[in-house]
Amino acid sequence: MLLNSQEMEDFKETSYGVKKTEIGSTLSVYLQKRHAIDNFHLVEVSSSLWLAGWNQKEPALSGKFHVGDQLLSVNGQPVTSVAEANSIMSMTPGGVELLLKRMPLAAEYRMHRDDISESWGMQIRQNRVVDVIHGGIAWRAGIQPFSAQFADKCCSWAITQVNKFPVSVLCNSTDVILSKIDSGSTDAIITLQPSEFVTRISNSLLEHPHYEDFVARS
Repeated sequence: MLLNSQEMEDFKETSYGVKKTEIGSTLSVYLQKRHAIDNFHLVEVSSSLWLAGWNQKEPALSGKFHVGDQLLSVNGQPVTSVAEANSIMSMTPGGVELLLKRMPLAAEYRMHRDDISESWGMQIRQNRVVDVIHGGIAWRAGIQPFSAQFADKCCSWAITQVNKFPVSVLCNSTDVILSKIDSGSTDAIITLQPSEFVTRISNSLLEHPHYEDFVARS
């Protein structure tokens, strides 16, 4: 995906490296009850609730969520289990307020190359970053393989967004990922999350009877 003009200007004004725009921020999302009930796939990981997907056919949910968002509370009540969250949403007589933390496990990297023929300097296998060339563009941007942390262990990074657009957590095609990053632009923004975390939420998503409707993709 190419960056739009505003993103390009923001990019130029930012030094290359890690920039966690929005990442880790807390925000509230207000929905009508009918838009919330049965329209989310939540996953319990490490005593917290995480957003693995949402109904892509529901326009009211468009642009409000990111895979890897942490659900902190529903209508002001802290939640740590899917049953708790669903129960509160079901019992509410009116609207639903979701308090989220935006992708707290994620890191965002901005890369620049002088010519579109230059390699980004990283090896990708499926949606995982498995190697980074020392001194290359990705390395200079700060990307390091197997530097992610999940459940007190180091693991690789998984690519979940390219240029602010979601990448399906179920994507197993290296070529698809590369085509999104290498889209004819000299600039690219990638959002990474711990691969072990992404595996947990993607495996859970596959258990949903209509998982294809809940997969966030560009």
